[in-house]
Amino acid sequence: MPTIPNRAGAPLPARVTADVLDSLRVLQRLAYLQSELYTRALAAPGFVLATEKTVFDTLSAQETSRIATLSSLIATRLGTPVPKPTFDFTGKGAVPAFAFATGQYETFRMLAQAFEDLGVRAYKGQVQALQSDKGALNFVLAMHSVEGRHASEVRRIRGKKGWITGSSADDLPPFAQAIYAGENVTTQGSVNVASSTVSADAASQAFDEPLTTAQVTAIITPFIT
Repeated sequence: MPTIPNRAGAPLPARVTADVLDSLRVLQRLAYLQSELYTRALAAPGFVLATEKTVFDTLSAQETSRIATLSSLIATRLGTPVPKPTFDFTGKGAVPAFAFATGQYETFRMLAQAFEDLGVRAYKGQVQALQSDKGALNFVLAMHSVEGRHASEVRRIRGKKGWITGSSADDLPPFAQAIYAGENVTTQGSVNVASSTVSADAASQAFDEPLTTAQVTAIITPFIT
């Protein structure tokens, strides 16, 4: 069977390449979405609160850097990196009239929370598909941790807990419920973490559940024109 090199230098079976590339591409689309959200917010004069500018500057820089790394990972696997999409942050009507305008700052922060929470589950969801490619797997595992920190920071500046409870989308728009569906799982492996001393809410808070490539794609597609 023909092989191509992976980033770690070990050959990657051609039959698994499609799954690996699909996983990396969906993560690149998500990184573009997150990066563009922050870029537009920061470019709008006076839009981002001065007290939160450092947070969103940092998130913007890290998401932009991640796009470049994902492009390299895809290219070294003989794939074609995702071209930058054109985005519609109204989500084709899911977030009506949102345009980074005066009075819409809280909507921006809500979108940031939704997309960062999505990122945590999206990165975890690609782990299985990348088992054969240790170079890509190591990157995705590292970025899963970074996404967790992003999500926690955004949630806290919105006055929320730094983690998801059950499948609650908090006060986010209805479109976001798909991001949180299935997060109320309390069984990990064969062990039900919920018990007489650990509530179902607490058990669900301790773990993030994966989202598949198809699920992530369905969530972000309305934001791409």
